[in-house]
Amino acid sequence: MERTAFEADRALIHTLIEKTPVAYIIMDDQYRIHYVNDSFLKLRRLDKEKTIGEICYNISNAGNHCTYCAVEQALETGKPALLQRKDVLPDGSVRYIDDYAVPLFCDAAAGRKYLLEIMVNRTEEYLVRAQYQQDVEEAVRALVGLIEAKDSYTALHSKNVCTYATQIARQLHMTETEIFQISLAALLHDLGKVKIPLQIINKPGRLSDSEFHTIQLHPEYACDMLDGFVHLEDICEMIRHHHERLDGRGYPDGIEKDYLSIGSRILAVADTYDAMTTDRAYRKALPRETAMEELYRVSGSQLDEQIVAAFSKIPAEDFGEGTFHKNPACEQPLLVRNLGGGCFSDKKLSDIKTDQLLTIDTLAETITPEQMQAAVFEHTPCGYVVLDQDNRLCYANPFFQNLAGSLALDQPCTLFMPDKEDEVRQTHTRMRRQTQAGIRTFDVYRIPAAPYQLYAVLDRTEEAEMLRKMDIELDHLLQLLQQLLLAEEEEQGIDFCSPEELSYVKEKVEKIARQRRQDKNTVI
Repeated sequence: MERTAFEADRALIHTLIEKTPVAYIIMDDQYRIHYVNDSFLKLRRLDKEKTIGEICYNISNAGNHCTYCAVEQALETGKPALLQRKDVLPDGSVRYIDDYAVPLFCDAAAGRKYLLEIMVNRTEEYLVRAQYQQDVEEAVRALVGLIEAKDSYTALHSKNVCTYATQIARQLHMTETEIFQISLAALLHDLGKVKIPLQIINKPGRLSDSEFHTIQLHPEYACDMLDGFVHLEDICEMIRHHHERLDGRGYPDGIEKDYLSIGSRILAVADTYDAMTTDRAYRKALPRETAMEELYRVSGSQLDEQIVAAFSKIPAEDFGEGTFHKNPACEQPLLVRNLGGGCFSDKKLSDIKTDQLLTIDTLAETITPEQMQAAVFEHTPCGYVVLDQDNRLCYANPFFQNLAGSLALDQPCTLFMPDKEDEVRQTHTRMRRQTQAGIRTFDVYRIPAAPYQLYAVLDRTEEAEMLRKMDIELDHLLQLLQQLLLAEEEEQGIDFCSPEELSYVKEKVEKIARQRRQDKNTVI
């Protein structure tokens, strides 16, 4: 649809900017703020009188020019710019922001450029990811607790392997995402042992052929238990193959070097080293020097030579207590600003006085409605839809067209008609709809604008799909934990967990379950 199919008048644009959930700021090339809407003031918890006429970095960066700035990028390139930012407000609360800057117009007579800064609040999405990360960590720690309780001779084995594996990954200069995956795989690599009889795991003498075959099943058991967890798919291969050998004589699949991931080869080195340097049911721990000699001896046949070499370069003092590494995918790299940290400057620019500040009304005298419509409707990462009183489509901006698919002008639009499945919130309604572009979830804000129906739409499709997968996976993980606990309670004559250990794991499971119920019942 062409933009010219609908031309917004000044009053409609004014209403939109004032009532939209998106934050709008107009500033000049000296970073002086001329206009802010209510959404910006609410987002930053600022007072309008103390904001208008101020230099933006006096408010947001304690009087220092920001190292990275979307406005500066837009000024230099003459094109829209985007930065992601984490804002820490004076009260300690946090806002995650998508910050856009769009060149607005140039006042040739005054020699000054003006820009529209657009901020979209992404805090809810980031908090959802952070909570999921916390829930997974709690569940993983509970699983590790079961593993450790099952095998009394290797109480710290999973944590030790995690420490060694992550140190090796850092020595190999792997990415933080890869290190996280290896960290998680190391913690869960022996999960399958909870299905191995205790008398086999802790047998002090040599295992029989049948007993050894049973032990060899634990990587497969672990993968079976983790099957269906989308977020754990990448680690299942590492877990399954951590007992494979480069020469193909390992288990359970007997595959060779070229088919082994680097993660599984790292786990193999870390697991082998800790097995040798930890007291076992059948022998005492070996000293580090002896263990390293053995690692070198089997390099090239059983273990990867480069990984053993990398491991040998790590100082022994670096092997502290094992830790669960945070998933960087849950917290994308963001610029961090502490807001309100400095004083408002009394110094005003000599060529601009407060009474010369541009307002939303005087702006209308400077640029045409078409220019403003282009800046607001076409550059904001928010859908804007205009319907008439008969629900016929007058306009849908490019963002919404991409979100929902091509919509026909002057035809009825039923996307925003109420549905019993809609989630009605305090300021907006979350809707899930089948569109021409597929199933979409979005937050819909209705803005009164007679004689039109004006809708501002924020896309929540990715977030909703993420939440759906999280719920399924965490429920699956909790069911797995509860099944293992039930099996323990029903087990006769085997000291699988002490009462204290069982109580500890139960408490973790109940805590995660309570948190999931609370999250589902909380409206943000």
